[in-house]
Amino acid sequence: MRMDLGILHGFIVDGSGNPWYRADIGISGKKIAKIGRINRKDCERTIEAKGLYVCPGFIDIHTHSDVMAILFKGCDSTLRQGVTTHLTGNCGQGIAPLREHNIELAKTYWGEWAGRLGETNWRTFEEYLRVLGKGGLGHNMATLLGHGAVRTAVLGARRDAPSKGELRLMKSLVSESMEAGAFGMSTGLVYPPGCFATTEEIIELCKVVAKYDGMYASHIRGERETIAEAIREAILIGERAGVRVQISHNCPKWGACGRTAETLGLVAEARERGLDVTIDNDVHTDLAPELSGALPQYLGELPLEERVKHLESKENRRRIKKEIVDDELPAFGPSGLLKHGHFDRIFLLHASKQKNLVGKTVQQVADERGADPFETYFDLIVEEKDGIVAIFDYISGEDVKALMRDPNMMFSSDCSTWSIEGALNDPPPYFPCAFGEYPGIFERYVRDDPVLTIQDAVRRMTSFPAQKIGLWDRGLLRPGMKADIAVIDLARMKDRATDLWPHTYPLENYPHRYPEGVPYVIVNGKVAVDSGRQTKTLAGEVLKHRWP
Repeated sequence: MRMDLGILHGFIVDGSGNPWYRADIGISGKKIAKIGRINRKDCERTIEAKGLYVCPGFIDIHTHSDVMAILFKGCDSTLRQGVTTHLTGNCGQGIAPLREHNIELAKTYWGEWAGRLGETNWRTFEEYLRVLGKGGLGHNMATLLGHGAVRTAVLGARRDAPSKGELRLMKSLVSESMEAGAFGMSTGLVYPPGCFATTEEIIELCKVVAKYDGMYASHIRGERETIAEAIREAILIGERAGVRVQISHNCPKWGACGRTAETLGLVAEARERGLDVTIDNDVHTDLAPELSGALPQYLGELPLEERVKHLESKENRRRIKKEIVDDELPAFGPSGLLKHGHFDRIFLLHASKQKNLVGKTVQQVADERGADPFETYFDLIVEEKDGIVAIFDYISGEDVKALMRDPNMMFSSDCSTWSIEGALNDPPPYFPCAFGEYPGIFERYVRDDPVLTIQDAVRRMTSFPAQKIGLWDRGLLRPGMKADIAVIDLARMKDRATDLWPHTYPLENYPHRYPEGVPYVIVNGKVAVDSGRQTKTLAGEVLKHRWP
């Protein structure tokens, strides 16, 4: 049998969780044609993999590449890690469907780079998928429907519950998007507009998702003090809607550190009752939003100038501080550092006006000024016209390891695909997860400080997420499966985006560099990374959910 590509003499880690074995892999077209002994003469091309591990391409179940995969078609930063599929549209932040009267509002939720898209030439989910795939992709993209997109399309910025007629319209948009190929629906219940939705609203929409055998992925309603209640809500939604549940980046944040036994116990208990509930997590313990991003959600809906002016008022500041401390509407994880007064864990990364601030903590700035740190926090936002970004160190590394050991956890990155090329790197955003998440796991937690065996780590990156998403032709190395393959050199594995691991502050520019130790990546049978260099091949596809 003549084959297009042979990968010879490697240690095969097939994604099932079994130990490696030695064999060759032959590829014809987009599929694995043979596993066993292969004569190199039967192959158009061969890759010598002696001493290397041959794995299924990594499937990242929680990403935010909705916009960036359009801007960076090569998917450079993630492809070079060995990633061959992203599930995007997470945290309720999808960018379709759109309705004309709410398009500009919807764009405010997409992130600061959405303006680079130019004309938004789609309205339906199907049209978005067509735009996403136009011209090819560096790796595959599967997409969730964002609840926030549905809510914004119908309700705009309103915070109340939909009427019966509005809920019917929301359901019709969910149905239309599922039929177009969405793999399920996500929510972001600490962000606007998702934070304004009731549990009942989500259950009703998830009933539609369940009809199409889709999944429900949730950035839950509380990640800190209320994390247990938030997990119970996600489980309740799954139980009442009859939908399988994925709890996103489920490590407890500051305010709930050390509660992994409790939170993981809730998931285990749900599974004992027959509910399909699983979790994912990345391995980074910090995040770098704008300072205003950790404030109550409604402030993010205000135009920039109005938001800054709002924060100039001492009366407004008193009210906002009380809202944060009382957790009236729990905001996302990093805000826990504000609630508990840990301004010494907030490191200033970018300041548009006062460059001398970079590398200092908010606490240090407050001490230098002889001021209250909470007031200093507000002052910095006003002084910098909301152009100030900080690294919030808000997760326990021990909790991350505890999640890794749990059988119901799979890996994710919580990143957008990126590239070192282009104007979007001036200044460079803080995205180490976009450049080194998977190599970092192998380097730190498989090789240097073992928490997992290589076969278990690979399983959590491949067959496990494929099973959850419903990608039945990917995630395992078997004849007939799609030829998405990562060849890794464990001895040389290096996450070069985190050379400062563990973090050393101050930081002016966090290095964004591609990893070492991933010499070959195959996407749909095509060599996309060849001897460590990215090819010009755009073999990735837009994957669409299909149901019986």
